[in-house]
Amino acid sequence: MTGRTSRLTLVVLVVLFACGSVDATISVYPVIIEAVEVRRGQFFEIVCQNWHEHEVSMELSLALFDQDEAGRVVFLEDEGAVQRAADALTVDTREFSLMPREERKVCLELQRDNFDHLYAVLFITPRQGGVQTRFAVLFLLSTAASELEVSVSYWEKQPEALALTVQNKGLRHGLWEGELLLYDESNQLGEKWKISSGVVLAGRSRGLEVPLPPWVQRVEILSVQQGQIR
Repeated sequence: MTGRTSRLTLVVLVVLFACGSVDATISVYPVIIEAVEVRRGQFFEIVCQNWHEHEVSMELSLALFDQDEAGRVVFLEDEGAVQRAADALTVDTREFSLMPREERKVCLELQRDNFDHLYAVLFITPRQGGVQTRFAVLFLLSTAASELEVSVSYWEKQPEALALTVQNKGLRHGLWEGELLLYDESNQLGEKWKISSGVVLAGRSRGLEVPLPPWVQRVEILSVQQGQIR
């Protein structure tokens, strides 16, 4: 059958949503910090650089984030969320200026480790005219050293796609990885596809939909962590 030599790797990553368009003349990195077995007093560094030909002032603020059923990031910026983020992380400065071509490191310190997981966001907002922009740096932190507990909790083969729900019952974020075995109408194995759910936060689930070729009649799912599911 045509197209059987093709392979699909589905990697759905955390999507960052910023207010306005990102200004390419300001760079911020890294934009995602993942760490397990974190402890109080641990430091994290963010690098900001100004590629403008003029001075730019920056404002910094903290909040929390969550994840919806599609795996998208949802910022939590209510008073309670902002306070919880500030209680957990401190920033060495809340505002600074960058001269043209100047680079600056922003340092954050973890103030407590009495949590299983913490999902915080550092907003970095340039003060400038025009469209308002801000950068979001996500912190996926866990004190746990336990193994991942991410598994497929539901799946359904639809006429043209495979619908999956991946659930994380563990204490830290992670992703589910596996393989799809695709069978034709004569029950012959046609293709094997690698598949990854992307990041699933602790205690959350996310849905995936994988398009299937029209010749596929049956699907088996193999989990890297758990062996064959169906």
